[in-house]
Amino acid sequence: MRLPVFVTENLAILRNLAKGGAFNAAGLGFTFYVLAICYPGIKGTPAQLMELRSGIISQSDVGESSLIIAVPALLLGLLVFARHGAYAAIYRTLPFLMFLLFYSGLIVLASIVEAEYLQSSAQIVQYAVTVGAFILCLCFWQASPQDVDNALAMGFLALAASLSAAAAVQGFHDYRWVGLIHPNHYARYAYVALILHSILVRRVSFPVFAACFAAAYMVSARTVMIGMLVFYLGYLAFAHHRSLFSRAQQILSVRLLAVGMITLPVMLFALPLFFNMDRFIDKITGDLALFDPDRGVLSGFTGRTDSWNVFFNAVDEYVFFGYGFRSSRYGLHAVHSGILSYFMDFGLILGGLLLIVIAGRGVYLVWYGVRVQEFRTLLCGLVIVTSLLIQWFEPDNFNIGFIGAFFFMLCLAYTPRLSRRPMRKNSSHRTSAFTAQESLRPEPNMR
Repeated sequence: MRLPVFVTENLAILRNLAKGGAFNAAGLGFTFYVLAICYPGIKGTPAQLMELRSGIISQSDVGESSLIIAVPALLLGLLVFARHGAYAAIYRTLPFLMFLLFYSGLIVLASIVEAEYLQSSAQIVQYAVTVGAFILCLCFWQASPQDVDNALAMGFLALAASLSAAAAVQGFHDYRWVGLIHPNHYARYAYVALILHSILVRRVSFPVFAACFAAAYMVSARTVMIGMLVFYLGYLAFAHHRSLFSRAQQILSVRLLAVGMITLPVMLFALPLFFNMDRFIDKITGDLALFDPDRGVLSGFTGRTDSWNVFFNAVDEYVFFGYGFRSSRYGLHAVHSGILSYFMDFGLILGGLLLIVIAGRGVYLVWYGVRVQEFRTLLCGLVIVTSLLIQWFEPDNFNIGFIGAFFFMLCLAYTPRLSRRPMRKNSSHRTSAFTAQESLRPEPNMR
């Protein structure tokens, strides 16, 4: 009996790790990083949760040394893993991406010299670590494909285990927190788990998408849910764009549309006969807090417009150099938007150019992935685009201090193998997803 692709590809992941793939420096670094950051949320008590929500204690008070050693463990694992990849990373990386690296150095130099608010040495240290982590991310992709797959698999399994353990031990509280894990952070971890699995198997698996989307729904993280949905729909559209416009697919689409137009009214009429639709609608609107005066759609984007006003009120004070990297984390402002934080930290000109480079990188990866039908490239591009969408409403990603930031930088640093030739226009295009054997098979080294 042939098993579903979802089952076989995940069994292949476990088999590869059991055969020695778990002894992987980068994968061990990913695993330790994830477990150390999630550990406080799993072990925290209800009393600590209330104190954390009240501002009496912080995550570091609960996690103690785990949060301190998480980032060094991650960087050490990457450093050992990528020790032979520095030259290849620089040699093979696109000039567009190298510009981002050198430009980052220019920004931090300008911040040191001219920033309006740069009173903490931790800002400089954190930026230096972030740039260093980005260099290691460039090196990461130069390793053999099988080693890269094993490292990604370990990161995915660590996140899946941590999210499941937090939900099982702590449950989902009425105020959306999962133990000491902030609801938006919990949903972002689920989003990262989805992208790691997708990049690993070179497609978006619907069962994994459904599980991660459900995790985000349970904590009512609406922005992350939108990002996940855009990521999945973007994959479907770009990965199957040729078949969607084929003659056979058009005929099938017309038939499916006709069936849908007939069955949808019948379903809408029949559902109230078997389900209490009023109760169902009330649950959905209650879970998503659509009419909550504090979190509803009329609350000013959950109060975000109030914090965004800080940006617009002070926009003329940091036109060029900004206030300095991560100044928002040191008490100067809180705009609750990663996009606006770029401008606050780096200035309108430097921050704007940085955003253009990052967004352009995402668009390029999507375009190139579609052009040569290389799904890992396509998915990394979609990660950048959807992460920037999430960043309009959530804190910044381009920082090693937040768990989602590292994996965002990992996708930003992805370098497609440019020696591949685009597929000919008259070549047949398979619309079916890769099988487990194809998606996890090591790729030949290209020179």
